[in-house]
Amino acid sequence: TTALNPSYHPPSRGTLSNTLIPSWYEVERKKIIDDLTGVSKVSLTSDGWTSITQDHHVMVTVHYVKEDKLKQNVLTTQAVYVSQTGPVVAEEIEVIQEFDNAANMEVAARQLQIRKLGCFAHTLNLAAHIPAISKWSARIRDAIVWIKRSSIVKSIFEEKQHLLGLPSHSVVLDVKTRWNSLFLMVERFVEQYPAIQAAFLDARTKRLMKRDLVIHSFGFHISIRRTSRFKLEKVTEDDLSKAEEFVIVIRILYTSTLCVSSDRHATCGQILPIFEKLEDHFSIREEDSHFVATIKEKVWSDLSKCYQVPIKTTHHHNNNSFIAGCCL
Repeated sequence: TTALNPSYHPPSRGTLSNTLIPSWYEVERKKIIDDLTGVSKVSLTSDGWTSITQDHHVMVTVHYVKEDKLKQNVLTTQAVYVSQTGPVVAEEIEVIQEFDNAANMEVAARQLQIRKLGCFAHTLNLAAHIPAISKWSARIRDAIVWIKRSSIVKSIFEEKQHLLGLPSHSVVLDVKTRWNSLFLMVERFVEQYPAIQAAFLDARTKRLMKRDLVIHSFGFHISIRRTSRFKLEKVTEDDLSKAEEFVIVIRILYTSTLCVSSDRHATCGQILPIFEKLEDHFSIREEDSHFVATIKEKVWSDLSKCYQVPIKTTHHHNNNSFIAGCCL
């Protein structure tokens, strides 16, 4: 700023925090209030998230249609220092009263008689996490970690990709809180399985494995264990077969998530048609293997429990003032 204008003096931290930012907030708040004038029905989405520094925040966003255009505005993003119980979340959502100009909305906000529709995309991804496949998926996860944590193994893996004519794609490691990451990890594992196994069988990798021992001392007791690289030996052709079946069965949850995940278009109307397709897809058939049947049974059990009541409610009633759920 000095180079552009030597006479300019930037505001102090106190001026920004105590004067400029609050004034800017008040201007934007009034704009939202004015824009909500005459709007009788809105949809609220609320979701919590944790920053890199492990600070928890909650955000509330309002969505509405005005002049035939779908609009959205963030009402609040605030730090949370208490457990997210129902009453606490209700208090956080009551921020809408600050932006309210309609009497019916004020009453609804005060009493929090909000018709709730759970996040469909979130429900789909929760259903994809199946305890019955935890041990099997753990073996695949170990193989991925094996490649990601060693620059030498990664180099060997990339060499095998080139020799086998496979796409130069990186392996994917799933993250529990990241939607579809389990599916994407297994899908990429299936694609790169020949290169992964070839890298494992390479003599250079075997020499590295022999040296890869970790010694842990616990008082007078000493235990020696091999790192997760050695667990790759347990990944078999049967695991590959299960991975291929898993990708075929679960892909529909991935594509359904993409269909309903939009910040520019309303997607609630897609839930019923998608749900009907899911019911058919996860019906157990005679030709299904035990592994596939187990996945189908667990996924559909979770989905049918989560959406039986909300779907019937939203299907037979069209007088909703609010729909609240977590963000898509």
